[in-house]
Amino acid sequence: MQQGTAGRNPVLVVVSYLVVYLVWGSTYFFIKQSVATIPTFAVLAIRWTVGGVLLLGIAAITGRLRRLPSLRQLAASVVLGLIWLLISNGMITAAERRVDSYIAALLASSSPIVVALFDRVLLRQRLTLVRVLGVVLGFGGVALLLYDGRSLASSLEAPVLLGLLGVLIWGLGTSLGHRFPVSGDNTVNSGVQMLFTGLVSLAITLLAGHRPAGIAAAMSPSSLFGVAYLAVFGSIAFSAFTYLVKHEPAERVVSYALVNPVIALVLGLVVGNESPKPLIAVASPLLLAGLCFML
Repeated sequence: MQQGTAGRNPVLVVVSYLVVYLVWGSTYFFIKQSVATIPTFAVLAIRWTVGGVLLLGIAAITGRLRRLPSLRQLAASVVLGLIWLLISNGMITAAERRVDSYIAALLASSSPIVVALFDRVLLRQRLTLVRVLGVVLGFGGVALLLYDGRSLASSLEAPVLLGLLGVLIWGLGTSLGHRFPVSGDNTVNSGVQMLFTGLVSLAITLLAGHRPAGIAAAMSPSSLFGVAYLAVFGSIAFSAFTYLVKHEPAERVVSYALVNPVIALVLGLVVGNESPKPLIAVASPLLLAGLCFML
C-alpha cells in the first residue's frame, strides 16, 4: 500500500535508505567490536541509554511529547523493550563474544521467518504456500550456515544456541507485541524502551561488580568507537526508518531485511577477517531466498 507523499523529500528518502542499509547492516560488526573489551550489560547500558535519550530528545524537539503516553502504554513499552532489547538483543550481544558477527547477523535476519511461525501458532494467522516455502528455505539456510563440517554437536555450541534463542525470543516478542497497547508514536515508544532498558542494564552491570572506572580503563579504542556507533548512529537509523515507513511503500521499506545481511557478511569476512563457514556459499543464498519468499 502506498504511503502518504505529503512532506516527502526524494533526496531525504534516498539518504534514509542508505542510512538504514549501512547502519543496520553494520550493527553486528560493531557489537563484536564493543564486547571485545566491554562487559555485555555495559554495552547494553551505554547503547540503549544514549539511544533513548537521543530519541526522546528528538521527540521533545519535534513536539511529539506534548501528549504523554498513558501509564498503560508506558508499561507495555517497558515490557516489550525488556523482551526485545534486554533479553533478546542481550543474548545476541553476549553470543558475539564467541560467535562471528556475520553469523549473528544472518541468524537475526531469519527473524521474519520466526515471526511468521509464532503468528501462526499464537495468532492463528494463515501461512500461504509461498510463505511456507520461505520458512523451509530459510531454516534450511540457517542449518547449513551453522554446520561446521564436523558434527551437529560441535556446530551447536553454547554461544550459537544463545544467539538462536535470542532470535526466537525476538520473534515471540514481535508476535505478542501486536496485542500490547503501546504509544502510537514510534519515536516516543522506542525512546522509552531504550532508556528503560539502558537503565536496567546499568543496574545489572553495577550489581555484577563492574565499576565505570574499571570499564573505562579496560576499554579499547575500537570498543569505544563500536559502542558509540551503536548508540548514536543506531538512533539516527531508527529515525530514518520511521521516515521511510511514513513516506514509502511497505514492500520497498522491508528491503532492508535482504540488504543488511549482505553488508554484515562483507564486513565480517573482509574487514573483520572472520572465518567463513564450510557451507556459507550455499547457506547464505538459501537463507536470503527464504526471506524473499517471506517478504
